Amino acid sequence: LDPAWQRAAEKLLARSGAPEAAIVASDVRTGRILVWASRGDKDFVTTPFAPSASLFKIVTAAALLESGRASPATQECYAGGESAISARDLARRGSVCTSFGEALGKSINLVFAKLAKKHLSAADLKRTAGELGFAGGVPIDVPVGESVVSVPEDPLGLARAAAGFWNGKLTPLGALFAMQTIANEGERVRFSVLDRGGSIERVSAGRALDPKVARTLRQMLEVTTRRGTCARAFRKPDGTRSLVSVGVAAKTGTLVGGKPARMFSWFAGFAPAAAPKVAVAVMLANDLTWRTKANIIGRDMLEAYFGEAGRGRTATAKR
Repeated sequence: LDPAWQRAAEKLLARSGAPEAAIVASDVRTGRILVWASRGDKDFVTTPFAPSASLFKIVTAAALLESGRASPATQECYAGGESAISARDLARRGSVCTSFGEALGKSINLVFAKLAKKHLSAADLKRTAGELGFAGGVPIDVPVGESVVSVPEDPLGLARAAAGFWNGKLTPLGALFAMQTIANEGERVRFSVLDRGGSIERVSAGRALDPKVARTLRQMLEVTTRRGTCARAFRKPDGTRSLVSVGVAAKTGTLVGGKPARMFSWFAGFAPAAAPKVAVAVMLANDLTWRTKANIIGRDMLEAYFGEAGRGRTATAKR
């Protein structure tokens, strides 16, 4: 682990007030785990506790790009779908149109639901979910829990799942693996937790995505922090952007439910976006009255690493 970054994560979790939470981070190049922090009655880094929510849009976006049936320029029109998706929502054209390239960072449910219904099967989504860590285990040198995914075969069920509505449960380690894989241009690099002394060698576990698809996903994920769901969190009080010299590719997710009721929030990302060094995943399972969200903690974690919170690291710091 990275002792200073680990301490920062533990402090952020303690201040969050969330009953269950986790932060995990890695060195993108080697897969070395840098942070492994959990809050609650078990290790939530490896527990499939929270629904993947809109993080699953990463899987859908990857499957669509791999299929060749959608590109960032693909236009889709929609109306509704903010909190639920009905058959009527899927059938009507809608008056608001946007590009697929913008829809991931802005997390527009119906764009993903409609494109998946047109172009993907349940098998496509399940296969990509497995490659990216959203289903099953991830390559790592210690035993860990596995994420689970459920994608119905019927068109409405598939569309809802593709947008991230209650389609399984994701471990924070799985979310981290997805981001690390995209940052590595589609290569699945094994995580390493055990300290065997000396430098850690990069171990490949195969390829999940075509490099071009991974690079396109990276560009789409940058929208999140620039003008998407994370833009406000990454904007300072004076109006300037946090980590502007670094650049962050990320995805957020939020869903309310469960027993006891929780407000689940996710942040998963990597930085620098153009030449990734580290990836991080944050999961908070808040009470319905909450103190902070995962996107704020994700920002704070990256600021701590790259020096904007007084730590003094830069984007070119030696590892």
